[in-house]
Amino acid sequence: MGALSITGIKPGSTSLKLTAGKITKTVPITVLSRNLLSYGPASGNGLTVTVAQDGSLDFSSGTESVPLHKGVRWEFDVPEDIVGVPLIISYTGDVPGNLVISLYANANSLGGVYQGKNNTVVTIPKGTTRVELRILRGGVTAGSVSGNLKVQLELGNTAHEWMKPDVTSLEGGGYELANLYPRVTGLPKTLGTDPGVMVTEPSPGTYRFKGSTTQKVDSWDSLTCFVHVDAGTYTMDATDWPLGNGSWLMGIQAHISHDDGSEGANVFEPRNYGPKTLKAGTLQCNIFVNTTGEVDKTFTPRLYKID
Repeated sequence: MGALSITGIKPGSTSLKLTAGKITKTVPITVLSRNLLSYGPASGNGLTVTVAQDGSLDFSSGTESVPLHKGVRWEFDVPEDIVGVPLIISYTGDVPGNLVISLYANANSLGGVYQGKNNTVVTIPKGTTRVELRILRGGVTAGSVSGNLKVQLELGNTAHEWMKPDVTSLEGGGYELANLYPRVTGLPKTLGTDPGVMVTEPSPGTYRFKGSTTQKVDSWDSLTCFVHVDAGTYTMDATDWPLGNGSWLMGIQAHISHDDGSEGANVFEPRNYGPKTLKAGTLQCNIFVNTTGEVDKTFTPRLYKID
């Protein structure tokens, strides 16, 4: 008995007429896209996404600036046969506006791609029924976004030519990464003398520094907190750096102690806040103050896992 092999060239529906002797049967055939993603129009955080005629995504922020680590997302069901097996996420062409494209399951990043990093192999954990496609503004500063993106998720560990997904009408929404920076405890606290700089927490995770000193405050480890991080790519940021992200008068330093016992390292500091690829370990985060004279500054430190 012979076998018949049919290879789909492009998505769509057709039929196949089979004849054996006096018996003829018509078999419907549906060719599905190799691109397993689902997406569609979305807007949020100043970013508008529409579906182009070929099924790719057009991004525009107009005159607005898209904040760092904010953007859009889509959540969709995944069939059981792609769970627990190798998949590859890739893009074709260029990635506009420093965007980072990631796949998430159960709030955990499975991996992603961005300009300069492509063809990432991921595996959806067994038992997972829904995943999220998140596309956020990366880089080191907020900025405008404009351009087209062709992104694909497919079976295997080799990327192929981009293909329009079967679903391009799924509505998405805005999203921002969770801030992993730990809370500082023991506040209010006075740093320095004559009379000193008072540190308070006017809202959760936001700190105000107000007061004055006649000499440098010289506070490097008075505002210390700890957080465990899984292996991945992280970046540190702050809402309104008090004196810019390159200042050694006020800012953040972070040192990691690795779970595997290997030598620790300073991983974040002024002019060097990431992105950084970290092994699993515990971050010691220090907000430092070394100003002289009057100060009245407020900022919110942020730590993001971007991949």
